[in-house]
Amino acid sequence: MLKQIVLMLFFLSSVVLKGQEAKKNSGALLKADKLFIKMAYADAVEQYEKYLKKYPKDYYASRQAAICYMRLNDQSNAVEFWKDAVDNAAATSTDRFYYGKSLLSNNRMPEARAVFSTLKGDKDQYLAAWARDYESPDAFLTDSALTGIYEVKGLNTSKAEFSPVVYGNNLVYVTESSGGVLVKLLSAWANNTFYRFRQAQKSDSISFYTPEVFNKHIQSKYYNGPFAFDEGKNLLYFTRSASVKGQKKVAGNKENNLKQHIFITPMNRFGDAHPEITPFAYNSYDYNCLHPALSKDAQYLYFTSDMPGGFGGFDIYCCKKDSTGWGKPVNCGSEVNTPGNEVFPNLDEEGVLYFSSDYRPGMGGLDIFTAAPWPYKDKQFFEAENIGAKLNTADDDFGVYILDKSKSGYLSSNRKNKFRDDDIYYFINNKPKSMPVKIRFRDTLNGKPVSGTSFTISAKPLQLSAKTDTGYYFTRLKENREVIITSENDDYKTRTFVKTLGKTDSILIIALEPKAQNCIKGIIRDKDDNTPVNGLKVVVYDDDGNRYYDAVTDSSGRYQVCNLPFGKDLYIGTEKKPDYFTNTEKFKMPGEKQDVERDIYALRLVVGKAVKIDNIYFDLGKWSIRSDAAAELDKLVQLMKDNPEIVIELSSHTDCRGKASANLLLSDKRAKSSAAYLISKGIAKTRVKGKGYGESKLLNACACEGKEITDTCPEEQHAQNRRSEFKVTGFLSTKQGTGERNSKKSK
Repeated sequence: MLKQIVLMLFFLSSVVLKGQEAKKNSGALLKADKLFIKMAYADAVEQYEKYLKKYPKDYYASRQAAICYMRLNDQSNAVEFWKDAVDNAAATSTDRFYYGKSLLSNNRMPEARAVFSTLKGDKDQYLAAWARDYESPDAFLTDSALTGIYEVKGLNTSKAEFSPVVYGNNLVYVTESSGGVLVKLLSAWANNTFYRFRQAQKSDSISFYTPEVFNKHIQSKYYNGPFAFDEGKNLLYFTRSASVKGQKKVAGNKENNLKQHIFITPMNRFGDAHPEITPFAYNSYDYNCLHPALSKDAQYLYFTSDMPGGFGGFDIYCCKKDSTGWGKPVNCGSEVNTPGNEVFPNLDEEGVLYFSSDYRPGMGGLDIFTAAPWPYKDKQFFEAENIGAKLNTADDDFGVYILDKSKSGYLSSNRKNKFRDDDIYYFINNKPKSMPVKIRFRDTLNGKPVSGTSFTISAKPLQLSAKTDTGYYFTRLKENREVIITSENDDYKTRTFVKTLGKTDSILIIALEPKAQNCIKGIIRDKDDNTPVNGLKVVVYDDDGNRYYDAVTDSSGRYQVCNLPFGKDLYIGTEKKPDYFTNTEKFKMPGEKQDVERDIYALRLVVGKAVKIDNIYFDLGKWSIRSDAAAELDKLVQLMKDNPEIVIELSSHTDCRGKASANLLLSDKRAKSSAAYLISKGIAKTRVKGKGYGESKLLNACACEGKEITDTCPEEQHAQNRRSEFKVTGFLSTKQGTGERNSKKSK
């Protein structure tokens, strides 16, 4: 049948190997090769078997016999010859591949898996894929219970019926007939058969009335093949034999190797084709163009061809319509085509490409695949997916037609009687639909894309590994199916993302947490009770005003800032919340890829509440500001600049030892000296007042003077009373201003 005519051409250039060079030039072998070249496979295999009686398990003859039986669709006999061929040291990975497929066709799955496992790591990525997919072949059976397939009634015979297309209320298809005269090259192999178009009116989706010839006047006397109608059913694109005279005249083809060409003819509203047909612009007597298929809008024509420059065997090509007709054919690429044969294309209304392949991992024979179009690239496709059981079997499945706005359609298969008895089936496919999904890898801190990420996707039946240099990746995943994405990146922690996809999950964001990358992190805490503070804005900036972080804390009070520069003065602080001071601290990042842990303590702003200033020390009996005290007072300077509206009292306190009057005078001088230091740093006089309290405001019971008082307090308690404090006493009005020098915040 026609699919064998297509597929056998792939073998002609490769099967006649080096039998003669093996110095076994017996008459039987030479005769067998001549018959093989003429495609008289039934006669050729008799001669190869005759030769093998003298030279059992000869690699070349065994391989040739196996291929003959494959071309005759007799896999039950082919499998034993393939076994003899692959047992030979000369066997190739391609031989083992076809042996495995032959085992599948004979329902010998365990043996097929063992054979495919030998292809693991093969340099041919498609053969290696068979090894990978058959590690878990149950993936082909996924959701098969959701698919129903039914043999149609009224059409099928003991001969071939295939490639159905709905035309009005009729089903038009290709059927095998006898009695015709094929060209010399095909006659011995095809047993005087030819192919014609027939049509049958539908009774319902499965049952049809008596078939009749469809437009006999446009059909070749040799063979006719798959066809397509444009959207309005106004044009018919169909396959038929090239001109015999033209073939001989132009190509000088002495063996009469007749090519298949695409032709176009108008159709009237009564279903009659115009007798004048137009050849497709890219037909050639040097190669085949066949199996036309049109996009829904009829702007793209897909077809099968073995023209030079493809991936090998038959590939699927696409032409785009322009102002002059059909543009130059473009190969559909490695997402669709392989070194094997990709044939019988068709498209649904969404632009998903259906086709059959004998080289992509499948269930055996020709399998049906789908390739969905990229959403952002014109007529480029995602990697093809096997459509799985029950639409595919261990036999040949091809010629799919999808009904508009439906999960149903028709296909061709020889699953019932094998060999060349192809029949037409109606199917309903309720498997989850694949939908385009964009996976984005993002940094948890800044939300930017993360490039250089390797990842695996597991979503039955899909299993793939890839790497993105852009931070995103397009694929197709099935609805209502759990997807597991595991990502790895040298600079980020490994992440496993798990989600059951809904219809709206067209974008998946994978948030990646950086490893140590010059980060400062911690919790914003209340200085009084140590609890996390939420709703407080945290900022990190430098002297040049560059902000590296600007975010509001949540209930955890946590912050983290990464990718900070080394050795540069930086500032981290909290911006004012109504009941907290704005606060800023200075820091530097240490060495490369080191993190800094720092909790920030937010100070509540309460008018009249004294706040202790740590580490303000004076020399005995002195009030001049020491360098260590200046460092602490600088923090208060920054606090005043961060909160330019507050007015404070800066106070100094002593313990009880010494005369109270002397303590009062000394503390007042120290307080005023501290206030003067703030003023010298640019704080307005109106905003700060220094006042000493001596020993009048002790924090404990360590008094030294008075009736019946004996000082028994240890030094630690006296130290509690020696302190400097500040408290907010009020606020400047917005009109009054601060009057400060250089008081602008360093941001």
